[in-house]
Amino acid sequence: MPVLRTPLVVLILTGSATCCCASTLPAAEPLPEAADEAFPDPQEMFDRLFGKEREEDKKALAEIEVSRREERQMGERAVRAYLAQLKRQKIRVVTRGKDADYLRGLVETIRPLMTNSKRYPRIQVYLAQSSRCDARSFPGGTLVFFRGLLESAQSEAAVVGIVGHELAHLDRGHHLDRLRRVKLAQQTFSEGPKGFSPERFFRSGSTMMQIWTRPFRPEFEAEADRDGARWAYAAGYDPRETARLFLQLGGRRKDLPVPIPDFLRSHPAPEGRHRAIMDLYDKLQQEKPQPKLYIGKENLRRRVTRARHEFKE
Repeated sequence: MPVLRTPLVVLILTGSATCCCASTLPAAEPLPEAADEAFPDPQEMFDRLFGKEREEDKKALAEIEVSRREERQMGERAVRAYLAQLKRQKIRVVTRGKDADYLRGLVETIRPLMTNSKRYPRIQVYLAQSSRCDARSFPGGTLVFFRGLLESAQSEAAVVGIVGHELAHLDRGHHLDRLRRVKLAQQTFSEGPKGFSPERFFRSGSTMMQIWTRPFRPEFEAEADRDGARWAYAAGYDPRETARLFLQLGGRRKDLPVPIPDFLRSHPAPEGRHRAIMDLYDKLQQEKPQPKLYIGKENLRRRVTRARHEFKE
């Protein structure tokens, strides 16, 4: 989820795709936008920073250090920008309710299995309204879930795998790669064009959203898939349920006019991710056989975690 105890904040998005008022959350003011003339071609810079990796970039990034304090501060800024975006879309955010409590319980089921669980000792759950099936994470300990995920999944085991996937991005420090790039950019462009302010540029709401809503690199996604499946298995859940959810959502791309979830947008394709988890399941069964793994269809339907009640299957 050390010296600096960073809270893990979970946002769960529910209901219609266009709705957010922060009921128990202070209204987030939109961050100031950087002037267009501040940088001649922002997209070119993003492609350079977050696109194809160059050897000189790898070397420079490896030398950049990111403290826990810096991670937390950048994460808070990114979440603030995201909440401002939700507010502009009229998406309502709450902290109470059955779905919020349910997902909070699932996060607490998996969080102790993280290598860096002590980094995120506290979990706060936010619930917003959206029918999109999606999930994402932000630096410093913020997870975002859409209620559409609960509506699309067919079992608690499937949701647990996605929860684990997002926690894995935090646990493995995948966000630190982006933070290093931001810091490198601030250094690189500190002597940039007249009138360009790195601080102003990276405080821009649109800039933050581009950075933190871009899919992770394919290898990061593959690692998160594996961790999510392993943790689900270790907790007694059947990871094949998550594999089936990937396949199910991948099949909807041509049928439904909804955005492809972040966790399906990067390569490998949903079919490949399904196959990888199924292969991992076979390996886990060989290493530590578990003839009876929990699925939890009734748990998901009632929004009651297995930790509270295990239904007969």
